[in-house]
Amino acid sequence: MRQRAIFLDLDGTIAAGNRPPSEADTAAIRRARAAGHRVFLCTGRAPSYIYDSVLEVGFDGIVGAAGGYIRLGGEVVYRRPLSAGQLRRAIEIYQAGGKRVYLEGEENMYTLHAPPSERRWPPVDGPADFEPGGRFAGQNVLKITAYGPVGGERRLLEPEMDIIDHGDYAEILPAGVCKSDGMRRVLELIGIPREDSIALGDSRNDLDMLRYAGVGVAMGGAPDVVVQAADRVTGSLEENGAASALAALLG
Repeated sequence: MRQRAIFLDLDGTIAAGNRPPSEADTAAIRRARAAGHRVFLCTGRAPSYIYDSVLEVGFDGIVGAAGGYIRLGGEVVYRRPLSAGQLRRAIEIYQAGGKRVYLEGEENMYTLHAPPSERRWPPVDGPADFEPGGRFAGQNVLKITAYGPVGGERRLLEPEMDIIDHGDYAEILPAGVCKSDGMRRVLELIGIPREDSIALGDSRNDLDMLRYAGVGVAMGGAPDVVVQAADRVTGSLEENGAASALAALLG
């Protein structure tokens, strides 16, 4: 059997709105693993933001924080958090700017300017919270999500940090962190060649992953730029497109 490594985006690909994956997609993932293929969740979400009903599907590992965190089995094999200087700069910029911001950590989530109804996670008072003696000292922040159009912060954050601009929100990552780099690291560790990899996604943070994979699959309804980066298109999330793609590619 030709063993494949399969990398699945979460939001918009196998689930949405913090709901569990469909029975069809769940069954397809489990069939692929039972057949000897390796299946990985490859999401922009940091591990603290990945919810239980997704993890319960069962994966061989996780590429989280858009490539900044890798867990194989129960072992963390790679992490690339924002440096102390990057985190301080980002907090200062967004604290002054007033945007609603989520700091996605390895162990917890943190907020800036979130309305009371959305304060499920602790608010950040300032950069000192993450510095020695601070409330969250020692906690890794892997990614920042800021809501609203990207503006003047771009020139203040780049090139030390990369910005994935989704229009109405942006993901801020340490420079060089991306899903395709996470894929590359996983493939090297498990010994499966790049040409035997499959990636499914629907968003701008999936572009490099779809281009890097042996077969890149865009979800139905994905933006044109995502479709153009892929080798093929499957059905939408509502149509169980992930299950359809796995059936077509794995037989």
